Order: sequence, then structure tokens, then C-alpha cells
Amino acid sequence: MNQRLPAMPALDPAGRRSERLLFVILVTIAAAILRGYHLGASPLWIDEFQTWRNLHPGAGHGLWEQFRDNVQGPLYLLLSWRPGQPASPEWLLRLPAALAGILAVPLMYKLGSEWRDRSTGAWAALLLALNPFHVWYAQEARGYSLMMLLAMAATWQLLRMQRHGATTRGGLTYGLAAGLAVLSNMSALFLVAAHALGVILLHRPRDARSRRGWAVAFGLTGLIALPWLLQASGFWYPGRLAPGGGGGLLPEGQERLTPLAVPYALFSFFYGFSFGPTLEELHRPDRLEIVRRYLPLLAAGALAAAFPTLVGWWRSRRRLETALWIVVPVAALVALRLLDVKTFTPRYLAVAAPFLLLAAGHGFSVLHGWTVRVACVALLGLTLWSSASYHVDPRYAKDDVRAAAVWIANQDAAGEPVLVPVVTDLFRLYYRGRGEVRDFWGLEALGGREAATRALSERIGDADQAWLVLSRSGSLDPGHHLAAALDDLGDVVARKEFPGVTALRWRRAAASAAEAGR
Repeated sequence: MNQRLPAMPALDPAGRRSERLLFVILVTIAAAILRGYHLGASPLWIDEFQTWRNLHPGAGHGLWEQFRDNVQGPLYLLLSWRPGQPASPEWLLRLPAALAGILAVPLMYKLGSEWRDRSTGAWAALLLALNPFHVWYAQEARGYSLMMLLAMAATWQLLRMQRHGATTRGGLTYGLAAGLAVLSNMSALFLVAAHALGVILLHRPRDARSRRGWAVAFGLTGLIALPWLLQASGFWYPGRLAPGGGGGLLPEGQERLTPLAVPYALFSFFYGFSFGPTLEELHRPDRLEIVRRYLPLLAAGALAAAFPTLVGWWRSRRRLETALWIVVPVAALVALRLLDVKTFTPRYLAVAAPFLLLAAGHGFSVLHGWTVRVACVALLGLTLWSSASYHVDPRYAKDDVRAAAVWIANQDAAGEPVLVPVVTDLFRLYYRGRGEVRDFWGLEALGGREAATRALSERIGDADQAWLVLSRSGSLDPGHHLAAALDDLGDVVARKEFPGVTALRWRRAAASAAEAGR
């Protein structure tokens, strides 16, 4: 008589859930460590100073006025506001961004699980936790990290509405998440447009209930964003960035849209700004030659990112829709740059970054054997290298205006003019010396060394000694003549380099000769 073999025990769903929960907790802890490490160690840099300025307005300006008039992230301002506090330490200004960056990791797991499956969600959460681009903006007191979190939440709700049906309640949830994403940064509108286009082209509602749900979703998004959109329309107009367009000088390195701009933005979504050339090198006139020197490393990084991403995108069931989430924001920003409305920088495309990581995560989940091992080691290894470089390599550090201000203050330059183009107010925030800080406001871009010499002479006046602090000055001085022009007026007797900042001490020639004689 044949005996029946004992049945194999079924997998315990509760056990699998606990393993998944443990994994999400561990990668979230890793994300918290990377985003919390040295959160307040570095000084504010020029973009963050705008947040500081909004949080410390003049007398008679309170939270409501700042929230109402701020079109570059009113939600971040609201979350950062501390009444009755005369000063905000750097770590506290950045805390909302760091918390948003940490919360994005478990949300990425949920998003990946809804977009494809739990394996995709797990891989995507790991990639996001270690991602240098995301760490960069999770340690910056601006709204980009918050925008990515809310954009992911809106996309997750969009997928649920597609799966379970578009209801009024679901539309309210989507509209709230997407509207708040727009209030974190206006570039979230690019993703909202991509979502709407995907619904129209690929998920057209078939009944009145669905049409009502989608109308509520996108209508509420527009309603939340409308007051700030109306304000932005007053100064975001075609030709704003062109010479004489009223938009001011363009930031250094953003004078024109180059063919490498889009590939660089996509590359930065995986490796941030601490892999290969530094931001300072990419803003130099000889940047193409610098890029050529880094080309083998950049090619290896591009291949390590592109292979799992393309495989995962192609093997997904949402190829066209996911492509819209990436292509529409890129196309919209390119169009705005060509119209001279906005500059082209990766941060304005940050809303699309999570979806490239989703595709890469799915690529890892479907690859097998040696291919997944090689792909995993390559991408994760280079990602960790870039994350480590961001934290420990001073070449990739953000501009340190504070160090320059402290160095000059320690020289006790009483009464000496301190010339600070571009970052004048940020320098004043940290400067505790007795020198007179002089700005370059109202000055057109310097056309050559003669113009630079004239500008310096006007600001030095009859002083025998002065200081010059250069940071992000390429917009004012595209030919980098200011430092050399000091030699036309006297002698540079001291020079100090800090991350992203050069400080020089100058003496008039006669004064230098007299001091040498004494």
C-alpha cells in the first residue's frame, strides 16, 4: 500500500510580511543615516539663503505674507517657520527636507509594489535610500526633497485609481498630494501634466463616475496651485532670461542649453553631483576637455545605470506611461529654457528622478544569474562611491562662504572694503568682522579685463587695502577677469581657497612698497 508523502508546508504570509517590514525598516535607517550625517555641518549656500531670508523677514512681515508671496516653495516655508526665533541653525532649516527624504524610502517601496510588484518596490527603495542625488536635496533647505515625496505619493494614488477605479474620494487624495507637490516647487506641474496626458491617452475614463473622479483629481490640483501660478505668471514670461529681459544675470554655466544638458541631468539622478567632474569644473570654460578626461569613468557609470533601467522599463507593463512621467518633464523644461523662461538644471527635473529608479529596481528584480550580480555590484558600488564622495571629498562640497567670512574677520580688517559680488547677502550673514562689505548690484556682465578693473576701482575707492570674495561670480564675470584685474590696481598679497569660494587680499602698490621699506 502506497503511503502518501507529507505535504510541503505553505509559506507563512505573516512571516513574509515581517521579512518585508524588516527590510523596509533597515533601508529606511540607512537613508536616515545618510541624510542626517553632518546635516548642520556645512554652511548655507546661495539657494538655501533664500529660504533663510523668507524665514527672517523685516518688521511687519509675518508668516502669512511670506507664505502668500513665495512662489518657490511656500509649503517648505510653512513647515520651517518658527515664530519668535531670531536665528535658525542650519540643521533646523534643513530638517523638513531630511525628514521628507527619509519618508520617501518606505513610500518608494509602496510605489514600486503598486507599479509592478514587491520585489521591484524593495529594489527601488534600496536604490533611493543610497541615492546621492536624493541625499543632496534631502540636506538642502529647499522644497525639492519634499516635492519628490509628494510627487511619489500622487503617483501612487494615481496607480491605485487606475487599478481600483477613479472615485471622488480618490480624486481628492490625488489632488491634495499633487497640489502640495506643486507648492513644494512649481516644477511638479510637469509631472501633473504627464499624469493627465497618461489618463487621456492610456486610461480614458469610460463612465461618469470615473470622469468625475479624474476631474476632481486634476481640478483640485489646479485649485490649490492657482494663487501661486497667477503670481508666477507675472514674471515667468518668454524672453525673461534673455539679455535685457528683466530676469537678471543667468547663473554660471546656464547661459545656454547644451546637447549634454539632458544626459547630464539623467546621469545625476543616479549619481548626484559627486561623481566625475565637480560642479565648479563643469562651469569652467574648458569643461568639455575636463569631461573628456573623466570619460572612461562616466561611461562606466552610464552603462551601470542604463542597463538595469532599460531592461526594467522594457519588461514593465507600464512602458508608455512611465516614459511619459520622464519625457514630459524633460520636454517641458527644455521648451521653457528655449523660450528663456527658466534655466535648465537637474533640480527642476527632480520630479522625474524616482521613476528612473523604479525602472532600475524592476530591472534588478527580473535579471537572473551573473547578469544581476554584475549589474548590482556595478550600480550599487558606484552609487556608494558617489555618496561617500559627497560626504568626505571636499572637492564636491557646497560653496563655503562662511569659511571665507570667518577667515577675513580673523584678519581684523577694520574699515577695509570687502568686495563681494553675487553672494553679498549670504556673506553678510556670516561676516563678523569690521570691514565694510560692498556689493556689485546693478552692474552689467563684465565684458573684459578693462571693465573688471573699472568695477573694482569704483568699489575700492581710495582705500589702500581691500578684499575680494569670489563665489558663483561667472554670471557677472563670464571671462573670470576680476581676480586678474586686481593686479592692474596693486598687488594680491594673500589668497585663500575654500570649497567654491576664493578670497583675496589686495594692497595698493604704493602701500605695499612703503610697508616693504618699513
